[in-house]
Amino acid sequence: MSYAIVHYPNINTKDINQIRQKYDPQVYLIKPHITLVFPIIDSINKNNLILHIDNILSKWKPFPICLKGLQQSWDEYLFLMVEEGKVDMIELHEELYTGILAKYCRDNFPFFPHLTLGIFTKNDQFLQVLEEAQQLNLNYRCFVDKVHLINIADEQRSIIWSKEFVLRN
Repeated sequence: MSYAIVHYPNINTKDINQIRQKYDPQVYLIKPHITLVFPIIDSINKNNLILHIDNILSKWKPFPICLKGLQQSWDEYLFLMVEEGKVDMIELHEELYTGILAKYCRDNFPFFPHLTLGIFTKNDQFLQVLEEAQQLNLNYRCFVDKVHLINIADEQRSIIWSKEFVLRN
């Protein structure tokens, strides 16, 4: 069992899902999202985690983001990047990784807010999907007004439960 914290952008995901269905093995596990806290595979107290998230988010109000621009990650993923609102997303990510989540923070690489479109093992496949994505001209504006704590089964094939948190300051 693992926990993660994600934001599901309130956008039309038809074009995103068109790409994800071909290239993202997690397309049926989770809808398009921006990960704020990466999966934590550990026994962590659910109630303490909920209190921690509530405490952090009580200081946040909704903020706008724009998903635009494509980037390949170091580990062969294609990302739709958060362009506008990136600084706020990074700050929220860093605040969530305090307190009981501090020991889970990955300091070995910087956090780039993004929505994953797919994973690729061959460079020519990456170039093909990059061209497909560029033709779709993916460009979305929305607000980060809620996040979800999700509990994922050990085999990472299903989400056991989800709890929604509203940014309300």
